[in-house]
Amino acid sequence: MKTPSALKRAGLLALCLCAGEALADARLEARRHFRNGMSLIAQKQFDEGISELEAAYAIKPHPNVLYNIARAYHDAGRLTEALDAYQRYLASNPPDAATVTTTIAVLEQKLKTGDATASTTPDDKSALPMPPPPASIQTQQQLGVLLERLEKAIERAESMPTGGAPAAAPAPIAVASGPVGGVDVAAAADEGAVPYEERVVTASRRAQSSLEAPNATTVITAEDIRLSGATNLPDLLRRVPGADVMSLGVGSANVSLRGFNQRIANKVLVLVDGRTEYQDFLGLTLWSSIPIGLEEIERIEVIRGPGSALYGANAMLGVINIITQAPGSGPRARFSVTGGTGNTAAGSFLSHGKSGALSYRAAVAYSQADKWSRDFASGRPDMELKDPDPDIGMRGARGTLSAIYTFADDRKVGLSGGVHRYTTEIYPLGLLRNYFMDGLNAYAKGDVELGPLKLKTFWNHISGDAGPQYEAIGQRSLGTTISSNLFNAELLFARAFHLGGEHQLNVGVEGRLKRVAWNYLGPLRKEVHAAAFVQDEWRLVEPLRLVASYRVDRHPLLDNGTPGLAHSPRISALFIPFEGQAFRASAASAFREPTFLESYTRIPVPVPGVNGASALTTGNTNLRAERLTAFELGWRGEAPTLGVDWDVALYQNTVRDLIGLSAVQRLPAGESYDAGTGSYLLGRSFFQNEDAVYTARGVEVGANMAPVDGLGLKASAAFQNVTSDREEKAQCGPCSQAPQLKLYAGVTYRTKADLEFGVDAAFTSSTTWIEREPAAADPTSIELLSNPLTAYTVVNARVGYQAVKDTVDVALVGSHLAGAHSQHPFGNRIERRVYATLTVTP
Repeated sequence: MKTPSALKRAGLLALCLCAGEALADARLEARRHFRNGMSLIAQKQFDEGISELEAAYAIKPHPNVLYNIARAYHDAGRLTEALDAYQRYLASNPPDAATVTTTIAVLEQKLKTGDATASTTPDDKSALPMPPPPASIQTQQQLGVLLERLEKAIERAESMPTGGAPAAAPAPIAVASGPVGGVDVAAAADEGAVPYEERVVTASRRAQSSLEAPNATTVITAEDIRLSGATNLPDLLRRVPGADVMSLGVGSANVSLRGFNQRIANKVLVLVDGRTEYQDFLGLTLWSSIPIGLEEIERIEVIRGPGSALYGANAMLGVINIITQAPGSGPRARFSVTGGTGNTAAGSFLSHGKSGALSYRAAVAYSQADKWSRDFASGRPDMELKDPDPDIGMRGARGTLSAIYTFADDRKVGLSGGVHRYTTEIYPLGLLRNYFMDGLNAYAKGDVELGPLKLKTFWNHISGDAGPQYEAIGQRSLGTTISSNLFNAELLFARAFHLGGEHQLNVGVEGRLKRVAWNYLGPLRKEVHAAAFVQDEWRLVEPLRLVASYRVDRHPLLDNGTPGLAHSPRISALFIPFEGQAFRASAASAFREPTFLESYTRIPVPVPGVNGASALTTGNTNLRAERLTAFELGWRGEAPTLGVDWDVALYQNTVRDLIGLSAVQRLPAGESYDAGTGSYLLGRSFFQNEDAVYTARGVEVGANMAPVDGLGLKASAAFQNVTSDREEKAQCGPCSQAPQLKLYAGVTYRTKADLEFGVDAAFTSSTTWIEREPAAADPTSIELLSNPLTAYTVVNARVGYQAVKDTVDVALVGSHLAGAHSQHPFGNRIERRVYATLTVTP
C-alpha cells in the first residue's frame, strides 16, 4: 500500500525539524554547554567535559574555551591532545601568548623524549610534565628558565578570581576596558575572560559584564538581527523592555524609553560607534537617514534609564548605541538582495579585509519601499501635491568605509566615513503634518588610541529640501531648505588603580560646534558647547561595588538666554552576592537641552481651510533644560546550565520643565498682519517650559532562554503609569499618550538541517493622543483635541533556508501580519507586507 502524499510531506517535515543538532540563541546555547563541561571536568569526567567544551566552541568560538580544553587534556594526562589545543589557542593571538608558547615548548620536549605516558596526576593540577635531565649544562639552564617562568605564570593564573565558579579553570586573559569611543570596541566587547558572558560597553564607557552594568541594559546581537528578518532599526527595538516604538510611516518612526514619546521624539540619545545620530536642529533621530545598514551591525546596546552623567544632553531617558562590526572581522564578500510587496526592493554588498596591520570594512547599499497609505488621493481639486515621489515612503543609496591601523595592542588609529542620499517622511509638531525630505546625510570620524588615552573626533552633516507633502491650493507654501553641520572632539582617559579597593577611573572632556542654516530659524545659527565628566567604579569590598558619575555641560542659552551649566550626577550600588546574580540601586539626574527649533524658530503656519490666515509659532531663547530625576532598583540574573538569563527593573522618573508649545494667544490688532508672508495672524504660540511635574513609575521584566537545543525564547513585559501634579489624565498629554502595557514574545528554532523558523509579537495597549488642531466649528480657532488610539499587535515571522552550506541563504519574511492598524492618529494605516531575501557569501 502506498503511503499517502500528505503523510510523506508530514514525515519529510518532521525529519527536517528533528534532523541533526539544533542551535538556538548562540550565546546562551554555547554558555550552557560550557558550564556543563566545566562541571564535568571538575568531577574528573574529562572525556564528557571536553566534549561539552568542544560543542560550545563549535557553536560560538571563544579563545578561552580552547584554553580550558587544553587544560582539561593536560590534567587528564593526554599531552598530545593538550598540545594541539594549546596550539589552537595560541593561533588566536591571546594576551598570554608568551606563557602559552613556553607551555607548548615544554610539552613538545616531553613528547619528543618519548615519555608521553608519564603525565601529571589529576589531583595536582599545577604540576608540570617534567622532561628527563638535559644532556648539557646550557640546555639545562635554558629549560630551567622556561620552567620557572611557566610555574610563575600558572601560579598567577591559579590565584586569579573565578567569580565563584568552582569548576572554572583559570584563563589568564585580560578583560578589555577601553571606552566606547575606542576604535575596536565591538571586538573588545565579546572577548571577556569569562566565555559567553554578555558584555556591554555603553553603560560605563568600557567593556564589562552586563551583570556589572550600573543601568538596566538590553543587547540585540547580529544573530538576533538576522533571525528577526527586520528591515529597519526601530522594528528591532520593540523587543526592548520599556521601549515605545511608534511608526508613522515606512521611513518615519519615533522611539522613546519609559514614556514621553511624541512626534519628533527627543529624549533618547542614539549613537553609532559613539557618534551621535541625534539631529540637534530639530531634536529627533531620523532613523531612515542613518548611513549604516543592518548587515554592518555587530550589536545594539540599549541603556534604559538616564545617561546624561556620561553622555550629556539628550540622553535623558536612555541611550541606544549601535556598534558596527570591527573592520576585518567579517566576510571578505557578502551580497544580499530583497524584494517584496509594497514595491520593496533592496540590495547590499559588504566586504571585510586585512593587510598586515591595516583592516577595513566597506559597504554599499540601496533600498526603497512605498508608503503604507497616502493622506490624500491624486487629482483632488483642493489639494496640491508637493512631494516629487508621492508613493515612496523611503528610498536611499548609501556607502560606508571604515579602516583601522594597529601599531600595537593599545596603539591604534581608526578612520571611517559614510554618505546616504535618501528620500523619507517626517511628521513635525503642532499644526504641521506629513513632510517629505529629500536629503543627504554624511559623516567622517577619526579615532586615536594611545594606551589609556583615546581621542575621538567626528563631523556630521545633513542637508536637503523638505516641506509638506500636500498643501491646500492657494495656500502659502512651507517648503524649506536646511543645512546642518556638527563638529565634535572628545578626549577620554581610563586608568585602574588600587586605593582602599580596586578603582576604574574614566575622565573625559568634550567640545562641540553646531552650525545650522534653515530659513525657519532666520539667519545662520551657531552654538558652541563644552562638557567634562568623571566616573569612578570602586570595588570597596566584595561583593559590593559603587559607581559614581558626574558630568557638567556648558550650553550657550541655559541661563536666561546666556551661557549656563547643566549638572548630571549619578550614583549606583551593585551587590553581587554570588556568581550570576547582581542587584543594583541607582539615583541619577539627566537633562535635554532646547533644540534650535525651540530656541530660534519663527514660522507663520497656514491654518487649514482658511486661506490667507496663519498661526505664528516662535522660539524662546530663555528656555530651561528639561530635567529628570530618576531612581531605579534592578536584579539581573542568569542560570547558565539552564540557558536562561533575566533582568528586572523598577523605576520612578520625575520630569520637570518639559518644553512644549503654548496655547495660541490672540495678537493685538497692530501685530496681526505679517508683511513677510502677506497673511493675517490669528494668534501666536511659543515654546515654553511647563509648570507641571510629571512622574512615571514602572516595572520592566525581560528574559532570554535556550532551554534545549534548537529552541530560543525571548520575552519582555513593561508596565508604566504617568501622572501629573496639575492636570487630570484626560487633559494630560504625556499621561494618556504613554501606553500602560507593552508585551513582547519571540520564538526561534534552528536546525542543522539548514532550516530556521522565527516569529515574534509585540503588543501595545490603547492610548489617547492630545494634538493641536483647528476647531471643527471654527477653523480660525486652534484647540487641543483628544484622539483615541486602540491597542495593536505587531506580528513578524521569518523562515530561512541555507541552500548551500555557508554560502547561499534564502529567507521569506512577513511583517505586520496581525492586520492593518495605526500607531498614531496622524500616521499611515500600516498594512501587511511580505519579502524574500537572498544572501550570498562566496
